[in-house]
Amino acid sequence: MKLTDADNAADGIFFPALEQNMMGAVLINENDEVMFFNPAAEKLWGYKREEVIGNNIDMLIPRDLRPAHPEYIRHNREGGKARVEGMSRELQLEKKDGSKIWTRFALSKVSAEGKVYYLALVRDASVEMAQKEQTRQLIIAVDHLDRPVIVLDPERHIVQCNRAFTEMFGYCISEASGMQPDTLLNIPEFPADNRIRLQQLLWKTARDQDEFLLLTRTGEKIWIKASISPVYDVLAHLQNLVMTFSDITEERQIRQLEGNILAAMCSSPPFHEMGEIICRNIESVLNESHVSLFALRNGMPIHWASSSHGAEVQNAQSWSATIRQRDGAPAGILQIKTSSGAETSAYIERVADISQHMAALALEQEKSRQHIEQLIQFDPMTGLPNRNNLHNYLDDLVDKAVSPVSVLTIFRM
Repeated sequence: MKLTDADNAADGIFFPALEQNMMGAVLINENDEVMFFNPAAEKLWGYKREEVIGNNIDMLIPRDLRPAHPEYIRHNREGGKARVEGMSRELQLEKKDGSKIWTRFALSKVSAEGKVYYLALVRDASVEMAQKEQTRQLIIAVDHLDRPVIVLDPERHIVQCNRAFTEMFGYCISEASGMQPDTLLNIPEFPADNRIRLQQLLWKTARDQDEFLLLTRTGEKIWIKASISPVYDVLAHLQNLVMTFSDITEERQIRQLEGNILAAMCSSPPFHEMGEIICRNIESVLNESHVSLFALRNGMPIHWASSSHGAEVQNAQSWSATIRQRDGAPAGILQIKTSSGAETSAYIERVADISQHMAALALEQEKSRQHIEQLIQFDPMTGLPNRNNLHNYLDDLVDKAVSPVSVLTIFRM
């Protein structure tokens, strides 16, 4: 076949190919009149071919763009560069009924016989744009979460992080991108299995979580709970992993507070000492604080225990909680003074709530101890001193005798 024969064959195929193309095809001449409008274009715009052929292209341009459109064409015909010529991009198309849909639009400039033509190929991109908008909104939502989030590739390299991650750990996306979390994050040597457990979590292939002690970029120690969620495609191939972090430092401190107090109760220290233990442990989790405990006797507060140092707190805020027995009756008062702004109100309230329950247990323990002591020393039926009480009384009398010739006489009835 000669080259001229091939050209003639191509010319004969060109318009049928455009006619049957799944993409809408629109061809305009040098006068901006529509020369060609295929069935796919009819479906997109909602116009019949007979309504469009021979008319100005403006009828296919969205109404809000029509005033400026002739100037764009004139500028391009005179040698200027069209904004969309030679590229594919999303544009809104206005249908005959006034509704609008998103399309992907490609424009080509065609020069033939000294004239300039334009060929536009258009396809419906509504689904793509809806997914793109959904993705955009999801990215905005994730970026504005107060919980740190990172996205990992299958090799566990960071490909994205939100602003909460940057705020918590101090690393922006340009610093974190391409790094593995166990390499990027500052992991202290204690607890000893800290790093190993984080690495094990990273390579999980199902949802899981664990707790770790980490250091921020400023050197602050924080306990975090990390959760990992793998993302698979329809063929069950791993695409990405989403890792979220929660600061559980305060929660861990409260757990430690509760554990320390309960452990002390198991050793049954004296009542006053138990009160001091409670106060010291509250101080250990509340910065710049002073704690006092009062027991109620006949409705009146009696000092039980206070913070060890007893120093005045600067710019103090006072918090008070009623210590209640199991039946709800008031049994004491917990007072906490903290420096303004040293801790959040929510955290102080949580500490106060846990502490007043611990103090209530201590008061119950002391009440039980006194009751047992009462049973040991007095007859439960008569309420009179029993033999143990009498023996103790006699021993005290003997111990207090000032003269070696003192005589103690006992009458037996």
